[in-house]
Amino acid sequence: MFLTILHNNIMVNMDMEVKFKLDINPDKLGDTILIAGLPGMGYTGKQAVDHLIKVLNAEKISDFKSPYLNSPVITTVNGIVEDLKEELFTFYHAETSKYDILLFTGAVQPPSAEWQHYVSYAAIEAVKEFRIKWLFTLAATPIEYYKYDVRVYGVATSKDLLDYLIVNGVIPMPGEGVISGMNGLLLGYAKKSNIEAASLLAETYLISGRDFIAPYVILKTLSRIIKYEFDLKELEDRAKAFHMEYTSKVKKKEEKKGLGYIS
Repeated sequence: MFLTILHNNIMVNMDMEVKFKLDINPDKLGDTILIAGLPGMGYTGKQAVDHLIKVLNAEKISDFKSPYLNSPVITTVNGIVEDLKEELFTFYHAETSKYDILLFTGAVQPPSAEWQHYVSYAAIEAVKEFRIKWLFTLAATPIEYYKYDVRVYGVATSKDLLDYLIVNGVIPMPGEGVISGMNGLLLGYAKKSNIEAASLLAETYLISGRDFIAPYVILKTLSRIIKYEFDLKELEDRAKAFHMEYTSKVKKKEEKKGLGYIS
């Protein structure tokens, strides 16, 4: 896609084509699981995929760079402006004893509906030649109160896959609903390409903050679904530490409230 933008009476042309070329031969891969996680509620999916990249020692095989799709903010550290991030979306590959695993993540969700469609479509086009057994997008769904034993909901592109998720402890999303952003669009384009896909959504109380429980629970559920044990020790320890800190603060607050006013 080629955009022409008029800015301060200056014509600026920008080549905005979105295309991923994966630096790996699909013929050399066996049954493949594609796992996608992008920034969203609780940073759940992003944290989960970043953890898998780390523990699986995944290798970067493609990226998409653009200075124009980032959030309209700059970041600073101790008063110094950091460089603008241009590497926005990335594919990784990891080989396990059971599956080849492709991981897809990004620094941001594209800022417009159009670009969410462009990037989602391009991501699915890039994996069409691979033997994708399942695509999973990892995300979150909001709850009104804090709890440690969060549940995982799910939607799927077929009844057979949904039934399989249910057998493995996933709660089907009730009634009619929507999944916004790329976590939903990837499923839509996957279905058009006859790729079986599902979205797993862990409950989260922290809508805008970073949730430390949901990423652990969602990967624990995914491990059960694909019958492959990920190393989740770091996430488990972090979730338990967060829970202890949270409950301790709540307890102290309640104790302080119970003292009342003493003159």
